[in-house]
Amino acid sequence: MRNIAILFKVELLEAIRNIKFIWLTIFFTILGVTQPLIDKYMEVIIQNVGGIDGIMIDPNAPDPQANEVLLATFSGQFNQIGLIILVISFMGMIANEKNSGVQGFIFTRPVSSLEYISSKLFGNWLISMVCIAIGSIVSYFYTIYLFDYYSITDFLLFLVFYNVWILFVISLAVLFSTIIKSSIFIGVATILLSMVFLLLGNINETFSLFLPSGVLTLAESLLLQTGSANFLLLIAPIIYIMINIFTAKFFINQV
Repeated sequence: MRNIAILFKVELLEAIRNIKFIWLTIFFTILGVTQPLIDKYMEVIIQNVGGIDGIMIDPNAPDPQANEVLLATFSGQFNQIGLIILVISFMGMIANEKNSGVQGFIFTRPVSSLEYISSKLFGNWLISMVCIAIGSIVSYFYTIYLFDYYSITDFLLFLVFYNVWILFVISLAVLFSTIIKSSIFIGVATILLSMVFLLLGNINETFSLFLPSGVLTLAESLLLQTGSANFLLLIAPIIYIMINIFTAKFFINQV
Protein backbone atom coordinates (compact mmCIF):
# COMPACT_ATOMS: atom_id res chain seq x y z
CA MET A 1 0.00 0.00 0.00
CA ARG A 2 2.91 2.35 0.69
CA ASN A 3 4.15 2.06 -2.89
CA ILE A 4 0.65 2.72 -4.25
CA ALA A 5 0.34 5.80 -2.02
CA ILE A 6 3.70 7.16 -3.23
CA LEU A 7 2.93 6.58 -6.92
CA PHE A 8 -0.60 7.92 -6.39
CA LYS A 9 0.88 11.11 -4.96
CA VAL A 10 3.19 11.41 -7.96
CA GLU A 11 0.17 11.23 -10.29
CA LEU A 12 -1.57 14.03 -8.40
CA LEU A 13 1.56 16.21 -8.31
CA GLU A 14 2.01 15.69 -12.05
CA ALA A 15 -1.60 16.75 -12.66
CA ILE A 16 -1.09 19.87 -10.54
CA ARG A 17 2.16 20.67 -12.36
CA ASN A 18 0.43 20.33 -15.73
CA ILE A 19 -2.56 22.38 -14.44
CA LYS A 20 -4.77 19.46 -15.44
CA PHE A 21 -7.09 20.07 -12.49
CA ILE A 22 -7.68 23.63 -13.68
CA TRP A 23 -8.28 23.17 -17.40
CA LEU A 24 -10.33 19.98 -17.04
CA THR A 25 -12.50 21.62 -14.39
CA ILE A 26 -13.05 24.68 -16.59
CA PHE A 27 -13.85 22.45 -19.55
CA PHE A 28 -16.46 20.36 -17.68
CA THR A 29 -17.95 23.48 -16.12
CA ILE A 30 -18.47 24.98 -19.59
CA LEU A 31 -20.03 21.71 -20.76
CA GLY A 32 -22.19 21.64 -17.64
CA VAL A 33 -23.78 25.04 -18.27
CA THR A 34 -24.12 24.61 -22.05
CA GLN A 35 -27.03 22.15 -22.02
CA PRO A 36 -29.26 24.11 -19.59
CA LEU A 37 -28.68 27.26 -21.67
CA ILE A 38 -29.60 25.47 -24.89
CA ASP A 39 -32.73 23.91 -23.38
CA LYS A 40 -33.87 27.20 -21.86
CA TYR A 41 -33.11 29.60 -24.68
CA MET A 42 -33.35 27.42 -27.79
CA GLU A 43 -35.94 29.65 -29.47
CA VAL A 44 -33.89 32.78 -28.79
CA ILE A 45 -30.74 31.09 -30.12
CA ILE A 46 -32.49 30.00 -33.32
CA GLN A 47 -33.87 33.50 -33.90
CA ASN A 48 -30.42 35.04 -33.52
CA VAL A 49 -28.68 32.64 -35.89
CA GLY A 50 -31.11 32.85 -38.77
CA GLY A 51 -34.68 32.90 -37.62
CA ILE A 52 -37.26 30.17 -37.09
CA ASP A 53 -38.69 30.06 -40.64
CA GLY A 54 -39.39 26.45 -41.53
CA ILE A 55 -38.78 25.27 -37.98
CA MET A 56 -41.78 24.10 -35.99
CA ILE A 57 -41.61 25.07 -32.31
CA ASP A 58 -44.60 24.21 -30.15
CA PRO A 59 -45.36 27.34 -28.07
CA ASN A 60 -47.37 25.22 -25.64
CA ALA A 61 -44.62 22.69 -25.04
CA PRO A 62 -43.78 22.54 -21.32
CA ASP A 63 -40.29 23.32 -20.12
CA PRO A 64 -38.25 20.18 -19.45
CA GLN A 65 -37.84 19.04 -15.87
CA ALA A 66 -34.54 19.71 -14.10
CA ASN A 67 -33.61 16.00 -13.97
CA GLU A 68 -34.27 15.68 -17.72
CA VAL A 69 -31.93 18.59 -18.40
CA LEU A 70 -29.28 17.09 -16.12
CA LEU A 71 -29.56 13.75 -17.90
CA ALA A 72 -29.20 15.49 -21.26
CA THR A 73 -26.09 17.25 -19.93
CA PHE A 74 -24.42 13.95 -19.10
CA SER A 75 -25.62 11.90 -22.07
CA GLY A 76 -25.22 14.68 -24.62
CA GLN A 77 -22.22 16.64 -23.31
CA PHE A 78 -20.18 14.64 -20.79
CA ASN A 79 -20.51 11.26 -22.53
CA GLN A 80 -19.59 12.64 -25.93
CA ILE A 81 -17.33 15.70 -26.03
CA GLY A 82 -16.39 15.33 -22.37
CA LEU A 83 -15.43 11.67 -22.73
CA ILE A 84 -13.19 12.39 -25.72
CA ILE A 85 -11.30 15.19 -23.94
CA LEU A 86 -11.04 13.15 -20.74
CA VAL A 87 -9.49 10.19 -22.58
CA ILE A 88 -7.07 12.52 -24.39
CA SER A 89 -5.97 13.90 -21.01
CA PHE A 90 -4.79 10.53 -19.69
CA MET A 91 -4.27 8.34 -22.78
CA GLY A 92 -0.47 8.48 -22.45
CA MET A 93 -0.29 7.78 -18.71
CA ILE A 94 1.60 4.49 -19.14
CA ALA A 95 2.75 4.54 -22.77
CA ASN A 96 4.75 7.75 -22.33
CA GLU A 97 6.57 6.37 -19.28
CA LYS A 98 7.22 3.12 -21.10
CA ASN A 99 8.64 4.89 -24.17
CA SER A 100 10.78 7.29 -22.11
CA GLY A 101 12.23 4.55 -19.88
CA VAL A 102 10.65 5.90 -16.68
CA GLN A 103 8.60 2.73 -16.28
CA GLY A 104 11.74 0.57 -16.43
CA PHE A 105 13.33 2.73 -13.73
CA ILE A 106 10.27 2.39 -11.49
CA PHE A 107 10.38 -1.39 -11.79
CA THR A 108 13.99 -1.43 -10.62
CA ARG A 109 12.48 -0.45 -7.26
CA PRO A 110 10.44 -2.82 -5.09
CA VAL A 111 7.23 -1.91 -6.94
CA SER A 112 4.93 -4.58 -8.33
CA SER A 113 3.13 -4.22 -11.64
CA LEU A 114 -0.22 -4.34 -9.83
CA GLU A 115 0.81 -1.47 -7.55
CA TYR A 116 1.95 0.55 -10.55
CA ILE A 117 -1.27 -0.09 -12.50
CA SER A 118 -3.44 0.63 -9.46
CA SER A 119 -1.75 3.99 -8.85
CA LYS A 120 -2.31 4.98 -12.48
CA LEU A 121 -5.93 3.85 -12.42
CA PHE A 122 -7.01 5.45 -9.15
CA GLY A 123 -4.82 8.54 -9.55
CA ASN A 124 -6.38 9.44 -12.89
CA TRP A 125 -9.81 8.45 -11.59
CA LEU A 126 -9.53 10.87 -8.67
CA ILE A 127 -8.39 13.65 -10.99
CA SER A 128 -11.33 12.94 -13.30
CA MET A 129 -13.82 12.69 -10.43
CA VAL A 130 -12.80 16.04 -8.95
CA CYS A 131 -13.03 17.87 -12.28
CA ILE A 132 -16.31 16.21 -13.30
CA ALA A 133 -17.82 16.72 -9.84
CA ILE A 134 -17.10 20.46 -9.85
CA GLY A 135 -18.49 20.86 -13.37
CA SER A 136 -21.52 18.76 -12.41
CA ILE A 137 -22.31 20.75 -9.27
CA VAL A 138 -22.13 24.01 -11.22
CA SER A 139 -24.43 22.45 -13.82
CA TYR A 140 -26.83 21.27 -11.09
CA PHE A 141 -27.23 24.71 -9.49
CA TYR A 142 -27.48 26.46 -12.85
CA THR A 143 -30.13 23.96 -13.97
CA ILE A 144 -32.32 24.35 -10.89
CA TYR A 145 -31.92 28.13 -11.23
CA LEU A 146 -33.21 28.08 -14.82
CA PHE A 147 -35.81 25.34 -14.40
CA ASP A 148 -37.09 23.79 -11.18
CA TYR A 149 -35.80 22.20 -8.00
CA TYR A 150 -34.33 18.72 -7.93
CA SER A 151 -32.97 16.92 -4.88
CA ILE A 152 -29.20 17.36 -4.62
CA THR A 153 -29.00 14.08 -2.69
CA ASP A 154 -30.51 12.20 -5.64
CA PHE A 155 -28.21 14.03 -8.02
CA LEU A 156 -25.10 13.16 -5.99
CA LEU A 157 -26.22 9.51 -5.92
CA PHE A 158 -26.46 9.64 -9.71
CA LEU A 159 -22.97 11.15 -9.84
CA VAL A 160 -21.54 8.30 -7.74
CA PHE A 161 -22.76 5.68 -10.21
CA TYR A 162 -21.69 7.79 -13.17
CA ASN A 163 -18.15 7.80 -11.82
CA VAL A 164 -18.14 3.99 -11.84
CA TRP A 165 -18.48 4.33 -15.63
CA ILE A 166 -15.56 6.76 -15.67
CA LEU A 167 -13.48 4.26 -13.67
CA PHE A 168 -14.20 1.64 -16.33
CA VAL A 169 -13.14 4.00 -19.14
CA ILE A 170 -9.87 4.74 -17.35
CA SER A 171 -9.26 1.03 -16.75
CA LEU A 172 -9.77 0.51 -20.48
CA ALA A 173 -7.16 3.17 -21.22
CA VAL A 174 -4.79 1.51 -18.73
CA LEU A 175 -5.24 -1.83 -20.52
CA PHE A 176 -4.60 -0.38 -23.98
CA SER A 177 -1.57 1.50 -22.59
CA THR A 178 0.08 -1.81 -21.77
CA ILE A 179 -0.57 -3.19 -25.26
CA ILE A 180 -0.21 -0.21 -27.62
CA LYS A 181 2.84 2.07 -27.76
CA SER A 182 1.24 5.08 -29.47
CA SER A 183 -0.74 7.42 -27.20
CA ILE A 184 -2.93 8.47 -30.13
CA PHE A 185 -3.95 4.89 -30.91
CA ILE A 186 -4.59 4.27 -27.20
CA GLY A 187 -6.95 7.23 -27.14
CA VAL A 188 -8.73 6.23 -30.33
CA ALA A 189 -9.18 2.62 -29.18
CA THR A 190 -10.47 3.70 -25.76
CA ILE A 191 -12.93 6.22 -27.21
CA LEU A 192 -14.25 3.87 -29.90
CA LEU A 193 -14.78 0.93 -27.57
CA SER A 194 -16.42 3.18 -24.96
CA MET A 195 -18.80 4.55 -27.60
CA VAL A 196 -19.64 1.01 -28.73
CA PHE A 197 -20.55 0.07 -25.15
CA LEU A 198 -22.67 3.23 -24.87
CA LEU A 199 -24.57 2.37 -28.06
CA LEU A 200 -25.07 -1.27 -27.07
CA GLY A 201 -26.29 -0.19 -23.64
CA ASN A 202 -29.21 1.64 -25.25
CA ILE A 203 -30.68 -1.57 -26.70
CA ASN A 204 -32.48 -2.72 -23.56
CA GLU A 205 -31.93 -3.09 -19.81
CA THR A 206 -31.54 -6.89 -19.93
CA PHE A 207 -28.69 -6.59 -22.42
CA SER A 208 -27.18 -3.86 -20.24
CA LEU A 209 -26.74 -6.39 -17.44
CA PHE A 210 -23.77 -7.78 -19.38
CA LEU A 211 -22.19 -4.44 -20.32
CA PRO A 212 -20.05 -1.98 -18.33
CA SER A 213 -22.31 0.81 -19.60
CA GLY A 214 -25.17 -0.83 -17.70
CA VAL A 215 -24.23 1.31 -14.71
CA LEU A 216 -25.34 4.34 -16.77
CA THR A 217 -28.76 2.72 -17.16
CA LEU A 218 -28.86 2.38 -13.38
CA ALA A 219 -27.76 5.98 -12.88
CA GLU A 220 -30.36 7.19 -15.39
CA SER A 221 -33.19 5.32 -13.65
CA LEU A 222 -32.15 6.89 -10.33
CA LEU A 223 -31.99 10.38 -11.83
CA LEU A 224 -35.35 10.13 -13.63
CA GLN A 225 -36.86 8.09 -10.78
CA THR A 226 -38.49 5.67 -13.20
CA GLY A 227 -39.54 2.73 -11.07
CA SER A 228 -37.24 0.62 -8.91
CA ALA A 229 -33.51 0.74 -9.66
CA ASN A 230 -31.86 -2.51 -10.76
CA PHE A 231 -28.61 -2.58 -8.77
CA LEU A 232 -27.57 -5.79 -10.56
CA LEU A 233 -26.44 -3.44 -13.33
CA LEU A 234 -23.51 -2.54 -11.08
CA ILE A 235 -22.00 -6.04 -11.28
CA ALA A 236 -20.87 -6.01 -14.93
CA PRO A 237 -18.76 -2.81 -14.80
CA ILE A 238 -16.97 -4.03 -11.66
CA ILE A 239 -16.17 -7.34 -13.37
CA TYR A 240 -14.95 -5.55 -16.51
CA ILE A 241 -12.75 -3.24 -14.44
CA MET A 242 -11.14 -6.21 -12.65
CA ILE A 243 -10.61 -7.99 -15.98
CA ASN A 244 -8.96 -4.87 -17.43
CA ILE A 245 -6.67 -4.49 -14.41
CA PHE A 246 -5.43 -8.07 -14.36
CA THR A 247 -5.15 -8.27 -18.15
CA ALA A 248 -3.05 -5.09 -18.04
CA LYS A 249 -0.93 -6.69 -15.30
CA PHE A 250 -0.37 -9.72 -17.54
CA PHE A 251 0.74 -7.65 -20.52
CA ILE A 252 2.97 -5.29 -18.52
CA ASN A 253 4.80 -8.30 -17.06
CA GLN A 254 5.57 -9.48 -20.59
CA VAL A 255 7.68 -6.41 -21.25
